[in-house]
Amino acid sequence: MNVKVLPVCMLLWMGVGVVQATYAQEAPRGSITIDRIADIKYPTEAQWSPDNKTIAFLWDAAGKQELFMVRAGEAPIALTDFPVDPNLLVCDIGHFEWSSSDEIIFSKGNQLWRVSTATRKPESLAGFEGVSSFSLSADKKQIAFIQKDDVWVASLESQARRRLTHMPEGLHASEPSFSGDGQYVAFNAARHESVPEPLPYNGNLVKVFRSLNWDDRIGIVSVFSYAAEPTWIPVSARNYGSTDMQWAAGPSIVHEEFSPDHKTMELKITSMTGETRTLWKDHDPAWISPADGAMDVTSPDGKWVAFISDRSGWPHLYVIQTDATSESQAKQIGKGNFGDGYIAWSPDSKRIAFAHSADGNQMERFISIASVESGRIEPIVTEHGVNRAPAFSPDGATLLYERSAVEHPLEVYSVAAKPAAVPIRLTNSLPPGLLPQDLIAPVAVHYPSRKDGKPVPATLIVDKHLDRTKKHPAIIWVHGSGADQNYLAWHPGAYRMYYAMDEYLAQQGYVVLTPDYRGSSGYSRDWATGASRDLGGGETQDVNAGADYLKTLSYVDPNRIAIWGLSYGGFMTMQSMVTDPTLFRCAIDVAGVGDWETWTTGGLILGRLGETPVTDPELYDRSAPVKHLDKLVRPLLLLQGTNDANVPFWESLKVIDTLEKLGKPFDMAIYPGEIHFFRRAYVLRDAWRRTDEFFYRYLMQPEAGSSTTPKE
Repeated sequence: MNVKVLPVCMLLWMGVGVVQATYAQEAPRGSITIDRIADIKYPTEAQWSPDNKTIAFLWDAAGKQELFMVRAGEAPIALTDFPVDPNLLVCDIGHFEWSSSDEIIFSKGNQLWRVSTATRKPESLAGFEGVSSFSLSADKKQIAFIQKDDVWVASLESQARRRLTHMPEGLHASEPSFSGDGQYVAFNAARHESVPEPLPYNGNLVKVFRSLNWDDRIGIVSVFSYAAEPTWIPVSARNYGSTDMQWAAGPSIVHEEFSPDHKTMELKITSMTGETRTLWKDHDPAWISPADGAMDVTSPDGKWVAFISDRSGWPHLYVIQTDATSESQAKQIGKGNFGDGYIAWSPDSKRIAFAHSADGNQMERFISIASVESGRIEPIVTEHGVNRAPAFSPDGATLLYERSAVEHPLEVYSVAAKPAAVPIRLTNSLPPGLLPQDLIAPVAVHYPSRKDGKPVPATLIVDKHLDRTKKHPAIIWVHGSGADQNYLAWHPGAYRMYYAMDEYLAQQGYVVLTPDYRGSSGYSRDWATGASRDLGGGETQDVNAGADYLKTLSYVDPNRIAIWGLSYGGFMTMQSMVTDPTLFRCAIDVAGVGDWETWTTGGLILGRLGETPVTDPELYDRSAPVKHLDKLVRPLLLLQGTNDANVPFWESLKVIDTLEKLGKPFDMAIYPGEIHFFRRAYVLRDAWRRTDEFFYRYLMQPEAGSSTTPKE
């Protein structure tokens, strides 16, 4: 069946959001349904109260995000319940902090609010409208905030305020942070603007915007100043999506700086006078790969900084004193063929809690505590799954952490900060009716890559009720970012909803394979940097080899294998469809990049290319599937939101425009105002139903049979 697609200009002018297509599909075979997985809640940002008794966290339910509190042994209680504005895509609680043991300050819709844990009635703070970000001082007496691009400070008690900066026109401040003594405020600053840019392939009918950022710097200002000129720390480049700014003793600022080509990272410390020293320097001829949970964290006393480096060949935890004069004074804490991340200091600055994988098991995470002085490591959380993001209680006796498992998505847990302690689960995010026993455990597998025969790690999801005496269709899910990974548990991050959909598909009788192609995080430095100057090359061969592996399984029909992916995974999906056009029976591209030359987010991924379109046009050409869509011969479904900040919507427009000009049939659904990772419940339900229907049509329907050419 071909779906006629309206011309893009008409589609947008009419305000049409989707192209309606309804296909037959099979009823759910178990308790995992599309409605239920769309109703799963996801907790984040858990924080201890100052008195160690209460934990506050954000709980997201398909785009409706609220602030909750919970105490051990009790059910979570909502502190907010804002009405949903259908005209606003996302109006999240952007940031919150405990101002006392019974009150929280938070931001929502560029307005500051406060809520008491006793009354649970949020109140907006007068005079704090138009606030983009804020932070509280360590003594909870002052608040620093950004208002109209300037840094302000106010007393929480009297709300008397002082403007600390008078920013040059076009320079935007963000993310203020108090020094430990409360006498200084550091903040990030940069120039950025959205520039209208008509695209040649779409004429002037649709105006798109290219975001430009430059003049990145860190500012420091005294809380006693008035509209003063800050002390500026220029930063040539930062980590992809990271701010990396920490206060240290002195006071001084610890920050990361990356070379523009992302091949060098320096951990630096800058005094109030602007004097800068390098504490640590990493260089890789490919690029500095991002480790899972990599961060720099200064100790509460400001005398140490903990950080992650893969200098040893694996991403490991290191510590160095902030007054060190040589990087040889750094201590390596983690050692072995596994990775570390998610660092948290104890209040006394003597211990570090961190998450890590295990030698031979890179698809799970555990939590240990290390002594800074001796380097001794004690295991704390050893349960199978993904255990991460530890945080010490203010008294240092208990850890708060996130955990996902086969039986449940990410939840909030606590555990005594000592070996053999019993974890306590604090949240339950599965909706009624979705039975944990129906969830399917992923199994770790490896298969040889088409590129060089190297083993590609992957997970295989097969329902325990699947009749292995018969042949079944299979689906490959390709994760995004180019530097994420899959787990032997529910995905704890941005791909959690796609993991849920893969669970549903496995329940429905599909065999699901999720490869960690070269470039994926969680593995060795060699694997993480294996796609250097080969974007969409060796990675695609890793993914395509997954189909070869599936064909070796006696219960997989070799002629009914599909592929789908989000973001970078959508790009990889299209690459697979144009590099080996008949390997997959059909494909779904969710917000994939079609041409890196027109994708402008920059940073890590463009650092992987290593060149510009001018210096190496051939490299950009072969990594642009939109330029090779003439080779597409199998059914393709495109899904994307128009408010996508990660992959601009024009990437899908270019794919659509090219396919129409080539006369290629395809299916599509456009979600007006939706972001990169679909949030709204009705969007999730629609996208998942289209996914279900599309795969059923080309893989499951009786008339699909086992022919190598699917019926159109």
